[in-house]
Amino acid sequence: MINSLYFDNTAYKYAYELERLIRNFSLPHKLDFYTDKAPSGTDYAYFAADGGRLSVTVSDSGKAVTEKSDNYCADEAETELCRLLCRCMEKLGHAPLPWGILTGVRPVKYIRSIYETRSNADDYIRNTLLVSDKKLKLANDVIRLQKPILDTLALNRISLYISIPFCPSRCSYCSFVSASGEGALKLIDDYFELLLLELDIYADIVRRYSLKVDTVYIGGGTPTTLSASQLDRLIDKLGKLDIANIREFTAEAGRPDTITEDKLRALKNGGVRRISINPQSMNDGVLAAVGRRHTVKQVCEAFDIARKVGFDCINSDLIAGLPTETESSFEGSLERLCELAPENITVHTLSLKRSSALFRQFGDDIGNGAKHMTDMAYDVLSDKGYLPYYLYRQKNIADNLENVGYCKEGTESIYNICIMEDVQTILAAGCGASTKLYDGKNVSRVINYKYPYEYISRFELMNERKRDIENFFESKLTLA
Repeated sequence: MINSLYFDNTAYKYAYELERLIRNFSLPHKLDFYTDKAPSGTDYAYFAADGGRLSVTVSDSGKAVTEKSDNYCADEAETELCRLLCRCMEKLGHAPLPWGILTGVRPVKYIRSIYETRSNADDYIRNTLLVSDKKLKLANDVIRLQKPILDTLALNRISLYISIPFCPSRCSYCSFVSASGEGALKLIDDYFELLLLELDIYADIVRRYSLKVDTVYIGGGTPTTLSASQLDRLIDKLGKLDIANIREFTAEAGRPDTITEDKLRALKNGGVRRISINPQSMNDGVLAAVGRRHTVKQVCEAFDIARKVGFDCINSDLIAGLPTETESSFEGSLERLCELAPENITVHTLSLKRSSALFRQFGDDIGNGAKHMTDMAYDVLSDKGYLPYYLYRQKNIADNLENVGYCKEGTESIYNICIMEDVQTILAAGCGASTKLYDGKNVSRVINYKYPYEYISRFELMNERKRDIENFFESKLTLA
């Protein structure tokens, strides 16, 4: 098992990307780095970029292979080293990576840029980036569906994200910034009052710089940990941002065990048109195994309530690769969820984060055939009229796969496209929230404190960062 990485002085500047790539082969989390030092022993990878020739040698369990190249463009040395590494790993018996040498969160964004700048894009993506035909088709499916929406965006239009970082309990796979348990839930009231003050600040920014709000997304955590009256107050506060004519208003209802009719009516009466009801699995045994304190019956009841209240755009999440889930039971989850006819279905692949309880329990020895599950999801959902419209990847994702949002035609989430493709300014309120400032080309970030207690205790200090947001819009006005 490879545990050491060696670089000559020239190749070392590519170490970050090469390390990210080698981890995609399910290698250990701890890797030792050495520079300008000859490799010793076994179980190592060595990268050299000297004298106009690139070479990669990988030694694993007593077997060593080398790949070399002297036919490459100087500005693509990193890409070529990554390609050589993949070839070495395949020679040693590792399965080809479905996304090839791509390691980033947003492969669709990168692939779109290649189509815009290269005449031989398909050949480059397949043969240099080593992206599989299946993933290239998936990326192209997403690109086609996104284009009409991307063409409608403008720099004076923004989105707003609101973080409600509380859950009734913590799922074993979860690594999101969220707070659960009795002690954490006691923070809700104080947190909520400060969140309303932060929204006042954003309302002032929107007014001063004549911004138009395209979408609002209330996420979590589980926003329906708030009471119906708090949801009423939250939406009333949003009225200061002139959201009467926004294109999309989403709230993650999320956990079925937090959903009540009065909460959904508060959301509906406030203008929310799209909600999420997220089972993660439609198998009671799997739900129990990952600490989801609800049943499949409660999922169905939540759907009944949502339809009764009048919601006609519902998203539901499933996770491929959960503990105790089999390919057969995952297929059953897909079929049962489709019977509820959500307009959107997001299929996540299990990502093993070090901060999750699941990682501490299983390490990286889990995934349960996630590749076959995601392939199945694409086939089943395509047959039922669902189209892939956004896609992203995560660190330590099972089988080097991806998360895909599917939709019925015409029900794409504008917010999900914008945040995943980095094509719109998003003002973000609440703890763990990251404001993204988009100038038409690049994105800069202004980040809130990560945890609820920090958000509460250092609220005024945190809001000093809002000056960076004001400076951004002032510079845009100057340039206009």
